[in-house]
Amino acid sequence: QKKIVAMSSAVKHYDIQEHCINKVYKTPAPPIPKDGDEFLDRLKSDFKMRILEHEDKNHLVFEMIGIDVSLANALRRIMIAEVPTMAIEHVYMWNNSGIVHDEVLAHRVGLVPINVDPRMFEDFLEGADATDKNTLVFRLNVSCGKKPNNESKTDSMNISNEQEQSTSGNPEADAAAMEASSAYHATRSATEVPNRPYTKHVYSGDLEWMPQGNQQQRFPNGIRPVHEDILLLKLRPGQQVELEAHARKSNGRDHAKYSPVATASYRLMPHVELLHDVYDELADELDMVEPGVFDIVPCDENGHTRKAKVANPYACTMSRNFMRNKKLKDAVKITRVPDHFIFSIESVGMLPAATILAEALRVLKAKAETVVSLCHEYTEHENLED
Repeated sequence: QKKIVAMSSAVKHYDIQEHCINKVYKTPAPPIPKDGDEFLDRLKSDFKMRILEHEDKNHLVFEMIGIDVSLANALRRIMIAEVPTMAIEHVYMWNNSGIVHDEVLAHRVGLVPINVDPRMFEDFLEGADATDKNTLVFRLNVSCGKKPNNESKTDSMNISNEQEQSTSGNPEADAAAMEASSAYHATRSATEVPNRPYTKHVYSGDLEWMPQGNQQQRFPNGIRPVHEDILLLKLRPGQQVELEAHARKSNGRDHAKYSPVATASYRLMPHVELLHDVYDELADELDMVEPGVFDIVPCDENGHTRKAKVANPYACTMSRNFMRNKKLKDAVKITRVPDHFIFSIESVGMLPAATILAEALRVLKAKAETVVSLCHEYTEHENLED
């Protein structure tokens, strides 16, 4: 274990070459911590964390400085697989005369993300009974009626044939799009598309929450899917689907539908430096192949009018395109900082991205406390044997 710590902390940076990446080690190598207290003191003194982007609740970009890759990867894996959420686990199919098989429909319903805080629910333990504390109930009961005999083009479909009033230049297609839009946003009635069968689209918004126990008081605003427009199936006239779905609390280790993130990733911080000045057309080319990384500033140096200046290394994607130009290859050096991680979290919507990070840190802390407790137990056992 000490060797692992020493090797990871001995890397100064990763040097990006045209066809490979080279490790550059610190000289001399930093001393190995003599015990856990010294290791924690070093971690506390070097550790920094900063929020970089948080434009909306579902997206978060932050950086962590002064940590080992093992810690960074542990946090990433916890966000993906160990932060609990609520998802539909059991589907009771009462009636399904549609073309979609029961198993396929149950799978599609189970993948619908539910917009509810899982911390308000208890874990569903093996052998436990379903209660309002550990289960959510949804009902889906939809059918497609027959096409009315007198149905013709509605007033909403009577659009002008003038080209400037048509978005596509095809009045028939515009009429179908208008009817489809009004069908979803208003009554969700069956949709008639020219030259297509009379069809009813069933969406996640058709799932009806059935409060159990005191759930109505606990969730006065109701519980809905994260997205109301997820297509579940299509029905033809005379077909019907009736089912009951039970949602439980679990995490991504059990099934991917419980994972709260669409993506949770990190990258090493790029370090960009200019070994010598880059001017004029060469600076423009550098800005084109590495967009956002350099600023082109005016200058008056030896007949040159503008030069490149490193402005935002965070925007560097580690592209090696500049190396195609021999002059730029000799002028620009890009490396990666081994203990500086830039995380990006994109939430599915069940939990805000900031909450996912906080819960992941809580899980990581609990894991560390478990390891410490086991070490104490092992030490006590060894002392008793001695």
